[in-house]
Amino acid sequence: MRLRPYKPCDGDAVASWLTDEKTFNMWCAGLYHYPMTGDQLDERLEAGRNNPCEFMMTALDDDGTPVGYFLLRNADWEAMSVHMGFIVIDAARRGKGYGKQMLTLAKKYCFEILGMKRITLGVFHINRRAMDCYEAAGFIPYGTEEKPFLYNGREWKVIQMECLAE
Repeated sequence: MRLRPYKPCDGDAVASWLTDEKTFNMWCAGLYHYPMTGDQLDERLEAGRNNPCEFMMTALDDDGTPVGYFLLRNADWEAMSVHMGFIVIDAARRGKGYGKQMLTLAKKYCFEILGMKRITLGVFHINRRAMDCYEAAGFIPYGTEEKPFLYNGREWKVIQMECLAE
């Protein structure tokens, strides 16, 4: 697996991994419109084109096929911290180690290339598989956001996690 900056040709693949409305909302907390389309990601790319604190990334398998996606945002160059979000793996490849592998590469990119000392991310408390993956990749919980996300009348708590450079 390898990482590269997101390209518009990745959008339809990423959108296809968000197979139902619940999964979609666990991924984006309603910040995009369901059903997801590649055009929405391309709009985000265009909007952030000149933002030095935001990086859209695609993970590729050995054949160059997109298998994962995430966004690095809110890069704080003084505090040397960045937030990772919108993390998703191809639905057909979940549970096979791709997530941990992508997160390991993302950490390496953040720590070694960007020079960050801290990476944060948020995960809903109901998304135990994602939380387990993040913990396996070295992220640890450090808090809970005060305001939960409401989905179909239910409150989803956001667990904040972090990984520090060694």
